[in-house]
Amino acid sequence: MKNKLLKISLPLATMLSIAGCGGGDGGSEASAPADPLAAYKSQVVQWGSCDQYLGRDKNEYQIYSKLGNRLQCANIKAPLDYQKPDRAQISVAMMRVLAEKSPETKPNLFLNPGGPGGEGLSLSVDLAFLLSDGAESTALGQKYKEIGDAYNFVGFSPRGVGASTNLICAGNEPDYPMDVSKWGTSPENVQLIKNYALYTADNCQKSPVSDYINTDATARDMDLMRHLLGDEKFHYYGISYGTWLGFWYAGLFPEKVGPMVLDSSMNFSKSIHDASIASQEGQIHSFNEFIAPYAAKHDDVFGLGKTAKEVSDNLNSLGSEATKALLVLATAYQFDFGAKSRDIHKSLVAIKLAVETNKLIEQKKSLDEIEKILNSRSYIGNQELEGDFKIMTGGITGIIERRRDPTYYTNGTSFSLSNSRSVFNTVVCNDEPLPNKDPAYWVQTAFTLAERLPTNETRDLAGQPCLYWKRQVDISKPGMDRLKAARLLMVQSEFDVPTPLKGARETLAQLPATSMVQVNGEGSHGLMVYGTECVDLTVMDYLLGKAPAKQLTECPGKLLPLDKPSSQVATLRAGSSAQTASNFKDPELAQQLIDRLRNAGR
Repeated sequence: MKNKLLKISLPLATMLSIAGCGGGDGGSEASAPADPLAAYKSQVVQWGSCDQYLGRDKNEYQIYSKLGNRLQCANIKAPLDYQKPDRAQISVAMMRVLAEKSPETKPNLFLNPGGPGGEGLSLSVDLAFLLSDGAESTALGQKYKEIGDAYNFVGFSPRGVGASTNLICAGNEPDYPMDVSKWGTSPENVQLIKNYALYTADNCQKSPVSDYINTDATARDMDLMRHLLGDEKFHYYGISYGTWLGFWYAGLFPEKVGPMVLDSSMNFSKSIHDASIASQEGQIHSFNEFIAPYAAKHDDVFGLGKTAKEVSDNLNSLGSEATKALLVLATAYQFDFGAKSRDIHKSLVAIKLAVETNKLIEQKKSLDEIEKILNSRSYIGNQELEGDFKIMTGGITGIIERRRDPTYYTNGTSFSLSNSRSVFNTVVCNDEPLPNKDPAYWVQTAFTLAERLPTNETRDLAGQPCLYWKRQVDISKPGMDRLKAARLLMVQSEFDVPTPLKGARETLAQLPATSMVQVNGEGSHGLMVYGTECVDLTVMDYLLGKAPAKQLTECPGKLLPLDKPSSQVATLRAGSSAQTASNFKDPELAQQLIDRLRNAGR
């Protein structure tokens, strides 16, 4: 559903209607200055059907139809510029699932999947339906049901995203294929990467709304939604960038902070521009300390080496063609090189495929010969994963063949970013000034990190669009002192890649009233409905008003599939979430919803 929502875009006339929102008599006492947001705060939320947002997927329809009138959607008006609220306005879309009983007495739990640029509208449906399906036969199932009954759930499209006022960065500049691997160090390729960054900055800033797509404005939108829905306190669950947004909100409105869960936290004590470097550092750390040891432990399955060093050496042995193809495989077959349990097996199978392909390339085999050899032998010591290997075999030879075509790198298209990438770059560049404005620094940093781990891509670091960004906004990130009294709950896995534990712990160290649940031996990014009592009972009790007894609660992570006794392994593709589904009345549907929640945090 998330991808369908990205197609929705409001016309410019609607986006920038120059008018008040209505309401208010214009009078005020001399001693009480008029609230500049009074017109927005007095608007009436017109809840209605969600039909325009709903997809045709059978499973989605099954969920939506069961919710009936409990599912409702609305658009509210918000100032384009909160410093000049009497001028242009934008639209922000919400999707709410009401509690089954007495919803008017229940607070609203707002949800954000991350990004920036992540679509959060349907998170309300997935989470509300999942929790309400909790099985009363287990302690966790009972707690899920209790949370499902305690809240109304609100998903929303942040400004710039999806069903809200939309931002798309596009132009007529020629965008040519580039090499984003560690091998792309030629001056010509580096220039293509820099061009991509320049086109991003130029085309994003052409939009009349781009200066106002930032975390500060989105946090103020959230407080406006809180007010309009009648909540005294703000209740929130944010993942990844959603934690940055949550910290920012808590700094702006400390008196409005209610239970706020910040899952897979960015380091709010540092600049947002440190996050992209931290993510690649996190990928290196997680591969060396978590993924490679796992592969070595199961060398009988993956055949990449009996020690973590041998596994790393195999990855680092890849030549130019195999490395580039490996990076493309991840996009083509929808996995990443992080440490989520559902991705680890696919990524290791892909690495094994790239290693074997590289050997055959070095033997001067043709691509047809390579494909035949790879299909005729068994390389993976597990039937299910061997199937993945064979599926990707045609993909890797096809990728290499296309890149051997002399015209491949000369066929450019007009520059265009997706909605999510448009918002991502705009928020990052608007939130804070770039601390290092030397282009050579970003190029060198990107290729150094890729040299340390070949699955690190170079484009987004080497091509830093904020170098070319003419930052117009007058906003400042709230200082850490504004958060010291906030009773937030952070949830963090030990080997999280995009938002590493190290940064989360640095933030926690400066927040004496905030608590953390740390999941050791886990690499997932996004732990919503994790499936163990240690993690979920702590999180759910917090949402019900019971703070953790100590600042740091350490929980054991779930075993990765090949580490489990064979009787507990349902399917390797399900990763570690299969046991979570057993806490629900409909385990099959619960599994689908859990997978969707995990994908929301990508």
